[in-house]
Amino acid sequence: MFGHLRGDIVRMRIITTLLILFCVVGMCGCQKRSTAENFGKTYYLDGAGNWGFGASEVPGGLQQAGYHGDVELYVWTLSFNPLVDQLNIPGAKLRASALARRIENYHERYPNRKINLIALSAGTGVATWAIEGLKGGATVNNLILLGSSLSHDYDMRLALSKMTGKIFVYHSPYDEVLETVKIVGTIDGKRGVNSVGAVGLKAPRGMEGRVVNTPWNRSWVRLGWAGAHTDCTNQKFIRYEIAKHILDGSSARPPSTHRRPTSVASSRDIR
Repeated sequence: MFGHLRGDIVRMRIITTLLILFCVVGMCGCQKRSTAENFGKTYYLDGAGNWGFGASEVPGGLQQAGYHGDVELYVWTLSFNPLVDQLNIPGAKLRASALARRIENYHERYPNRKINLIALSAGTGVATWAIEGLKGGATVNNLILLGSSLSHDYDMRLALSKMTGKIFVYHSPYDEVLETVKIVGTIDGKRGVNSVGAVGLKAPRGMEGRVVNTPWNRSWVRLGWAGAHTDCTNQKFIRYEIAKHILDGSSARPPSTHRRPTSVASSRDIR
């Protein structure tokens, strides 16, 4: 009897110790994230299926370039099947709405800090819709589209009206995934049309200067982007090419040897 009692006491002590450790780690993580958020915010959205492309490379590349702000990985997908997520436009728009509320919340807490979005493939649609849905005076600085599966003539006027910066588009004619998208449909529901990630984005009339289309070139092979669909998230490419659109006087510091904390928002965060 006493043996069982001692065993229960030992187990309770172990559980209590673990709970204390979890709380301490969680508090430290929140403190680090809060500190980073003082220097700006960048949201990164992976493509359909959430297979993790860029999940570590985007935060790592930005940190190496000197970005001192917080990088939040926003998980918008509702499955691990790229085709399901690509075609589930209502679900993608629901997640976009949730992201808009997160951006607004950050803007309320840090009204003078810049907010940027980087998105890959179908995630570019979610990022765009999130910006379109912003309320309460919240704005986004720059939007960076990588391998975007939005239709090339998507109307960006509403999104640009809620941005202070530009839309930077990186596209490649060698992106074979987007050839499949032309058949199954873009993230905004069009078939038989080219995607932004294949040919670039058609700028709205009068806003040509706010859309910067950059085609793939061979010099980027050394940075890890060979022109394919997902290798544009290579850490070197993020550091030496993409980061320049994120860095500014309020969020840049000399590169640190410590890894910048990365926060993750799951699909259960809808609110």
